[in-house]
Amino acid sequence: MAEHRPEKSTRADKTAQRRQLIVEAAAKLFILKGFHQTGMRDIAGEAGISLGNLYNHFNGKHEIIAAIAEIEASEMEPLLNLLDSVSADGSAALAEFAEAYFAICSSPENAALSAEIVAEIFRNPEAGGAFLKTRARLIGALERHIPDVYSSRTATAGLVLDLIERAGQSAVGTTAASQKEIRASLLEILTRVIEPS
Repeated sequence: MAEHRPEKSTRADKTAQRRQLIVEAAAKLFILKGFHQTGMRDIAGEAGISLGNLYNHFNGKHEIIAAIAEIEASEMEPLLNLLDSVSADGSAALAEFAEAYFAICSSPENAALSAEIVAEIFRNPEAGGAFLKTRARLIGALERHIPDVYSSRTATAGLVLDLIERAGQSAVGTTAASQKEIRASLLEILTRVIEPS
């Protein structure tokens, strides 16, 4: 019987894997130490590579932030597809979206990384471009589910997104019972938004 050998990775596969390793190491350090307290040398050390090798993949932390934004955008695709695949009156889809997005936002790691990224975007607005594109896509998908009774469906969709994000962040570090209460209250408020009296 012939010995089964795994296919050798192509150079592009190895490069993609190395970039992923670097991004994961950087995200971990941004969460633990903060964006400004993390240096490129720290990231190289966490990734287990040389500083020169790190610079072969990324010219600086802002390029790493952009890579994190790309990952976030791809992670949001299933949620966007959920909202895009139902009719405009799909309150069940909106509730499912809210629960899934709440779970993401209430993750301690996500909340910490989001805080670091938002702070960096205030300092350097160019760093936020990809994140703002993802946010605009989420707002656009939510807007279809906002009733015409509101003067601005876009602004209302943005506030709904803000509400979900903030509810998730406020649930970080609370008990499971508190998280359940926050989630239930969030869904109750969203029901009133999309089904106004």
